[in-house]
Amino acid sequence: MSRLALAALGIALAATAAAEPPPRHDYVLHCAGCHKLDGTGSARVPALIGVDRLLARPGGRAYLLGVPGVAQAPLSDARLAALMNWIAGSFGDGVPQPPFSGAEVAHLRTTPLRDPGRVRASVLAGMDGGGDPAEAAGSLSR
Repeated sequence: MSRLALAALGIALAATAAAEPPPRHDYVLHCAGCHKLDGTGSARVPALIGVDRLLARPGGRAYLLGVPGVAQAPLSDARLAALMNWIAGSFGDGVPQPPFSGAEVAHLRTTPLRDPGRVRASVLAGMDGGGDPAEAAGSLSR
């Protein structure tokens, strides 16, 4: 391939990367239908407000990436990582440390959870049975 062709390919790839929508756009298209624009959720869908409390618990990151709507989202691993970081920053105390990466998303989204409600309750309560059962059963925003 000639240098000119390689340069043109590089420019085309850069333009494509720059043209990807921001994470908020992906949230509106893929998440807000259930979690609402303000992240408050509903009686059947957990709120995203306070998601940092879930991320701080062992298994929280794996749980979030295993929720079927997340694991099966029609987004690349890199875009899904950017979306998860945006959600944590928008509905929690900030981007998790370390931030979600495309590699982490690729690894953890491979098997969607069959019973995300049960797994969420386990993560919130702690595997040792500790924690607040009301918190485990309810919204993250309490």
